[in-house]
Amino acid sequence: MDNSPLRQSSSSHPLAIVGLVLGILGLIGVLPLVGSIGAVIAGKMAQKEILQKPEFYAGENLARAGIIMGWIGIALGLAICVLVAVAFLFFMPVGIQTFPNLP
Repeated sequence: MDNSPLRQSSSSHPLAIVGLVLGILGLIGVLPLVGSIGAVIAGKMAQKEILQKPEFYAGENLARAGIIMGWIGIALGLAICVLVAVAFLFFMPVGIQTFPNLP
């Protein structure tokens, strides 16, 4: 890690913090899927800008944590959606067959 004065005075990228918060909110179920997708997008944008301008921004680890939590939240959300769809199809009532009236 570089301990130069410029690196110490740099602040965390705002999108890295947003990505981390959205990742947490997506995992705890406050913003399922939407928060997780936002965490991945914000984290990737922050990582790109941090790598382009390392003298201005820090927080690559925050961005990476947001991305990881975002992907975990997306996977959990999709798994829950699949389970709900399978359960819905499994427990769907079968239509009642009508028999013609017997004389």
